[in-house]
Amino acid sequence: MSREKEVFFVSDDYVLNGVLHLPEAEDAPVVVGSHGLFADGDSPKQKALAEELCARGVAFLRFHHRGCSASDGEFTEATTLSGRVQDLLSALEFLHTQPGLGEKRGLFGSSLGAAAVITAALSMRPPPAAVVVNAPPARGRELAGLLAEDPRVTTLSEKFFEEMNSLDLLAAGSIPLQNVLVFHGEADAVVPVSHGRGIHKRLAEPKGMVIFPHGDHAMSRLPHQEQFVKQAADWFVERLG
Repeated sequence: MSREKEVFFVSDDYVLNGVLHLPEAEDAPVVVGSHGLFADGDSPKQKALAEELCARGVAFLRFHHRGCSASDGEFTEATTLSGRVQDLLSALEFLHTQPGLGEKRGLFGSSLGAAAVITAALSMRPPPAAVVVNAPPARGRELAGLLAEDPRVTTLSEKFFEEMNSLDLLAAGSIPLQNVLVFHGEADAVVPVSHGRGIHKRLAEPKGMVIFPHGDHAMSRLPHQEQFVKQAADWFVERLG
């Protein structure tokens, strides 16, 4: 039987809140999740993936980024890509304080969380196994245009848009990023599938890509959700042992 443990850790000056899903196995590898722009750590994708991974002996940490849900911070001021990357790195450091966990780590990110995962992974040696869903566009201003009808977008800082440039980050990396599985919805109206393909093209082997026919940004179709959970878990289990 797996169990859930509420946790708190510090990232910069923010106290972040999350849930650590623990399998029965000792020395379990751990996957850390990063949620989307307007989501939080309780997203259905993360919960479903956490349950599947725990059943297969892998722990999962899902948490609320700064400015989201029960974590410290005001959303419009605290939300930047660099801030979310730091939250991920702080989460990875926090796991060293938790007994019974192994040393192997994986990263999962959805939408803005995918940008955070890519950016964090570029700084890690060796690069962690990673899964990204509907990874964000090449330019932050493209995202602003695509989400123009959402009033929350206009409250985000200029720094947020300046930092959103995942394709350039991948192209500039001194060592190509590898061990990444990319999921993308073919009909994603927020982040066009061409951007997912562009990210996949810049990755090194081993890598993978799954395009959901008629899939949207929220992954709202049940068959897509089920396929995602299975294939993402397979990817992590294979690479984390």
